[in-house]
Amino acid sequence: MSDIPRTRRERSTSPDGDLTGRTALITTTPVSWGRPAAVTPPAMSGQVGWDAARPSLEQVHGAIRPLETSGSVLPELEDSPETRRRPLWRHPAFLVSAGTTLLALIVLVVLLLIGAFGTKSAASDLRFEVTENVVRASWSGPDVPYQVIVVDGPGGPAVDVSQRVTGTEVWLPLAAGLIDEGSCLIVRPAEGNEKAEASLDRGALEQQGAVSGCVADASDG
Repeated sequence: MSDIPRTRRERSTSPDGDLTGRTALITTTPVSWGRPAAVTPPAMSGQVGWDAARPSLEQVHGAIRPLETSGSVLPELEDSPETRRRPLWRHPAFLVSAGTTLLALIVLVVLLLIGAFGTKSAASDLRFEVTENVVRASWSGPDVPYQVIVVDGPGGPAVDVSQRVTGTEVWLPLAAGLIDEGSCLIVRPAEGNEKAEASLDRGALEQQGAVSGCVADASDG
């Protein structure tokens, strides 16, 4: 008996077969009845990042989007147009500073000129009030320190009593022995006359801004 398997036609004509009378396909190729033929699955058309269920990078169709970024992320900076720098002496802050400095110098010069050539402080209009116990002398003048000197008094030819001055007046008690009816007073601004000579000369009095008077003249009046 042959080892070649029977064909479908032979099996269909077998007296004890179940497929009697059916048409069978005759082939000369041996058929393996023990294992099924392997079936190749259809190729996947999905792409990573776009479609699901793509098992391999080799099955990607079309261009793959690169994962890295390009080198030129930021636009190139263009050089700003060169601007012409303003000179320092034309800067507003410099002009303001120079103006204020010049104004301060002008004010200083004016004050110095006024101090040098201005009118000097002077006393005037000396008046006496004589009582039995005290001699009060008052005068007119600016609010500055004054020097009062008793000339030909009981205390000597010239006695400085400036420490008793209050404003534009001085009170001299007769009991203090500083002044009497034969004495005279010289009143002058203290500034600039600290070491000036005490004199009743009219020229010296005008130069010192001083005024003089005698107690006897006030008593006679």
